[in-house]
Amino acid sequence: MRVYFIGNSLTMSTTLDRVHALMSAHGIDMQFGSQLSGGKSLIRHKNYQSEPNQKWKNWETNRPSGGTWLPDGNMYVDAPDEQRRFGHYDQALSKHKWDKVVFQLYGGSLHRDMEAISAFIDLAESNGGAGGYYIYSTWPRREKSKDSEAIPNLDYSKEWSAPYTAVADDASQGATLNYNSRSYVDRLFDLLKAKYPGLNIRLIPVGEIIFVLDGLIAANKLPGLQELAARAPSMVPGLDEDTTFADGANVLYADAVHFNPMPHQEDSLGIFITGTSLATALSEKSPVGLPANMYGLGGPEDAALVEAVQQTIWDVMTADPRTGLLK
Repeated sequence: MRVYFIGNSLTMSTTLDRVHALMSAHGIDMQFGSQLSGGKSLIRHKNYQSEPNQKWKNWETNRPSGGTWLPDGNMYVDAPDEQRRFGHYDQALSKHKWDKVVFQLYGGSLHRDMEAISAFIDLAESNGGAGGYYIYSTWPRREKSKDSEAIPNLDYSKEWSAPYTAVADDASQGATLNYNSRSYVDRLFDLLKAKYPGLNIRLIPVGEIIFVLDGLIAANKLPGLQELAARAPSMVPGLDEDTTFADGANVLYADAVHFNPMPHQEDSLGIFITGTSLATALSEKSPVGLPANMYGLGGPEDAALVEAVQQTIWDVMTADPRTGLLK
């Protein structure tokens, strides 16, 4: 399976070589390339050539090795396009064939994301198209206080349920308000399906998965979570003197939006959730029973927690027809 990713650190931090390992557990060899850059929205990815001083990371973990493609694990490769196999998105989508292309949402508006995603899809379609185009929905961001460096907890349910009200042709900065909400994802998905009725456009509903887990964490219904936090505190980085399990998904956050700290290589429960969600959407197979050792959750003491999270991911995805998955 050949997959191309466009996104930022929220995709980097999964990390993709670990997603590769999860796919391998399904018997799928996920060959992939990417255009990833920290903090970049999709419209900035589309217009990358207008930002020559920015670092645009093409994380190509599948390089030839003795006639076989293997992950090299090198996240930061700054070689010019001509030295890469896939290059930036314009070369990758126009000169290479992909089974699936993943667009990670971040900091966008309907106007900007439609412009960017449409450009990516049109380019891929001009080269014969991809088997599926996936909208990777992210999750609410915790905002710093103006008067402090502290990052207060958020009400995940409230933020995720907030209405997105901007119209599709609103190009103003204010149109990004509530972009990381269920309402925004729903509207963007509907616009894309209406524009491309004949294409296989699917959703990776990570924001909704975290919403369900937020309720389970707050209600103390994730078995083994408290034991994991006591045994390996770094796996639940948001748990501190200001945050308890009653604060739900806040215990997953390492900072304002990431689930593991820079340089985003560490294990954490949140990264296990996002990586498993990606692998589930792309493989179209249940994650229940897959190994979790690549995310630091390989012991028998983690089995109940791992299974509960895997089952939640599968339940959310199979309940949403936009994922294309059926139980």
